[in-house]
Amino acid sequence: MPKKWFAAAAALTAMSGASARDGYACEPCLKNATIETRHMQVASAEEFFVEASLKGYDIASTGLQPSYPRDYACPPLTSLYGSWIDVDGTRRKERHSGVDGGRLGDPILAPAPGRVRRVWVADWGEGREGAVLLIHTREDLNLTDGPKFYYSEFDHLRYSDVSNLKDGQQIARGEPIARVFRPGGRSIYLPEVHFEVYEVDDDKALVWRVNAHGTEFFTNPKSRLIDPLYLLSLEVRPNARREAPIQPFETKRDYSGFKGFTYFLECRQRGNP
Repeated sequence: MPKKWFAAAAALTAMSGASARDGYACEPCLKNATIETRHMQVASAEEFFVEASLKGYDIASTGLQPSYPRDYACPPLTSLYGSWIDVDGTRRKERHSGVDGGRLGDPILAPAPGRVRRVWVADWGEGREGAVLLIHTREDLNLTDGPKFYYSEFDHLRYSDVSNLKDGQQIARGEPIARVFRPGGRSIYLPEVHFEVYEVDDDKALVWRVNAHGTEFFTNPKSRLIDPLYLLSLEVRPNARREAPIQPFETKRDYSGFKGFTYFLECRQRGNP
């Protein structure tokens, strides 16, 4: 229960106790406290539904759009969460489960502190490629409530870029992970990195299976896909038009209190070589 609910409930309880002890019923006080509590409950419920709509659970469209900083040149996102449109402009067979972005060779950065959960050879139908799964605690993201863990998954990588990463290895925010490559490593596909984000209640529920292409994939019934732009815009929240401000990773910045993710592609400050 939110702290402000406890405050209203405590006030209501205190007034009720005074009435019993003193033999005096402050009915207007009780009525006002009850109304205030209900207003808080309604406001909190509205906040919950707004946050859920921004997360886009299970590939529901959020309407979030990236807003890039003017003083940085950032590799753009080329296909958004929940979209039916692919990087090349063609229609997908199903809604997009993450975001795509980057240009060939762009550095891919860890969006937050965490550790390597798995590095593997994947094949989603385009050919064999590298994939990386990172796990972050809510404390890594400077959050005080919500799920215990978050996954960030990177696909369409060159396996040789990531084969040096080891399961359990600690990763720092902004640490280079790989470089943007192509799905299956095939030149018929446009360059991109596919980035997925999950809320995770129980990491121990993670299970690895083998798909029809003979490579691994994971499932976790205690996790849910969310729009990566949600965590990318926790530090600076989206505006009324649902424009999500992109926060580039800056090497000299203090991130000790930074909430959520920084951008997972390397941005360059304008005017710098």
